[in-house]
Amino acid sequence: MQTLDIIENYIDLLENQLGMDVIIYDECRLLSATELSRLSQTGKWHVNSYCLKIKENKDLQRRCVNLKQDFVKKVLAGSGVVKSTCYCGVTEYVAPIKCGDCLVCMVAASGYIGDLHECTLRALAKRVGLTYKKFASLRGGALSEAENEQNIIRSIEILHHLLERYVLEETKIPEMLDERRRKMNEYVNKATEYISKNFLTLINSQDVAEHCHISESHLKHLFSVAVGHGIAEEIRDLRLNYAKELLCTTEYSVKYISFATCFGSSDYFSTVFKKKFKMSPLEYRRYGKIKK
Repeated sequence: MQTLDIIENYIDLLENQLGMDVIIYDECRLLSATELSRLSQTGKWHVNSYCLKIKENKDLQRRCVNLKQDFVKKVLAGSGVVKSTCYCGVTEYVAPIKCGDCLVCMVAASGYIGDLHECTLRALAKRVGLTYKKFASLRGGALSEAENEQNIIRSIEILHHLLERYVLEETKIPEMLDERRRKMNEYVNKATEYISKNFLTLINSQDVAEHCHISESHLKHLFSVAVGHGIAEEIRDLRLNYAKELLCTTEYSVKYISFATCFGSSDYFSTVFKKKFKMSPLEYRRYGKIKK
């Protein structure tokens, strides 16, 4: 029997006989290019009626997205099954599948009842337009009790092992990730070079993206992942470091330096400078001269 058939049969066992809700989060957005796309569990969000009702509220949906980003960091920090309960009281058990330092996907058992204070449940009910009684009933009907947590964890560990072996050994995902990294490095290197040559002009992230022939949103994402901060921060830091050089090597006024480094006004420049270096431009100038 092929590995994918074993995975599919095992998921059917977990869902149909053990009542587990299995989700395979497609974090790298490459699973659709493999035969894993035939699994209905791949790439979906929580689709139980309780979570779907909450996500009808756009503010709550955005909060879910932000919390998931924080949760991904927590999952990445480990290698085994991680338990998490969201602010809506939904518990899931998640294990990461990584290729090098890249998170390929996460396999999860979701839809379990987690701790939730009655006040929070009442507040959520009000925000989604239901009475407390109806909302509590919806939650109780959509989520299940994690009666045997060790059994859940053990089941996800087995599924995680099967999926990890399949993804890393029987798909082209490692090669696709290598190609993605190569392209990402090309774009980021091109952006970095353009910024280093033009940071003393009035450039922004859109200008950099146009130079790289890529969408602004995509470049922002690639740059942030590769460098650890955004394009705007990169431009700002280069300007601030050049301003430090001018403060220590010239007698130019703060106003002149603020315009020379494209900050526009001395007040704004001084505010940004002090926030970054914990001292005003003039204090830094005095410090630089004393240090010499």
